[in-house]
Amino acid sequence: MRVIASLGASLLLSAALGFGAQDPEALLRSGQRWLDAGNARAAVESFRRLVAAAPDSRSHYYLGVALLQDDRPEEAVGALRRAESLAETPNPALTLSLGTALLRTGASQEAIEVLMQGARHFPRAAPILVQLGYAHYTRLEGEMAREALRRARAVAPNNAQAPFYLGLAEAALGALEPAAEAFGKAVVLDPGNFEAHVALGRTLAQLGRPERAREAYRAALATAPGLPAALVGLGRLELEAGRPEGAVASFEAALAAAPRHRQALYNLAAALALLGRMEEAAAVRRRFAEAAAAGEEPGRSLSRTRSKARPR
Repeated sequence: MRVIASLGASLLLSAALGFGAQDPEALLRSGQRWLDAGNARAAVESFRRLVAAAPDSRSHYYLGVALLQDDRPEEAVGALRRAESLAETPNPALTLSLGTALLRTGASQEAIEVLMQGARHFPRAAPILVQLGYAHYTRLEGEMAREALRRARAVAPNNAQAPFYLGLAEAALGALEPAAEAFGKAVVLDPGNFEAHVALGRTLAQLGRPERAREAYRAALATAPGLPAALVGLGRLELEAGRPEGAVASFEAALAAAPRHRQALYNLAAALALLGRMEEAAAVRRRFAEAAAAGEEPGRSLSRTRSKARPR
């Protein structure tokens, strides 16, 4: 029955993609429906047919967006460059998508050039300014990141991404008070941004405000239960308060969600050693060394861009 069901689904997909193969508007609507449904692979096929039927800037743009959402940034760059060459006038959505695709390929300098040009054409386009700021941040260009992100906040005070990335830039520059203010604004504008809650907690902890930091970590856990970064943050607060038993509980909870989380392992070993549980601490240190040697990431990066290009 599974084989039959799979075959039926395949036939339905083929029929949907083939329907209206010579009708650009039908292909456009089909691709947009696939994107809205979260099926980027099917959207790519629809938009490839659209490009064949009507090889204009719009069709290449939509193909690039679909490829980007299908995690194929190199191909997306090609489609979006073609869309750019065919466009009669600059387009902010195209600029944002191309800049995002270039960033995801690692071509950060090219991305900055594209986004800076877009910011000149569209000085009030906050998403372009946010992505420009993030691009500078990835290149450790803190001052330029700060400038672009402050501009984004000025033109779009309700944009929730601008204060989040501004907070990252301020923290990287060592400006902890402005970073805390920015992260605080980010969580007000987007309470579901657990990364902003964690970043706020870390910054408040660095500023010596443990109770407020604890509140921020708990807010992150309310949004994302079991989030290792928040549990590690709470554990470190317990350690600093001289409560290693509570720290052990937090670090073990983090490891239950992410067994090779390096920060949790490192800090758990320290907490166990403080409790005199040396054999357990040594075993955890071995686990940490194995995770470090494997080059595993400690968790989702706070600096990962949340910007997504959406078709206009």
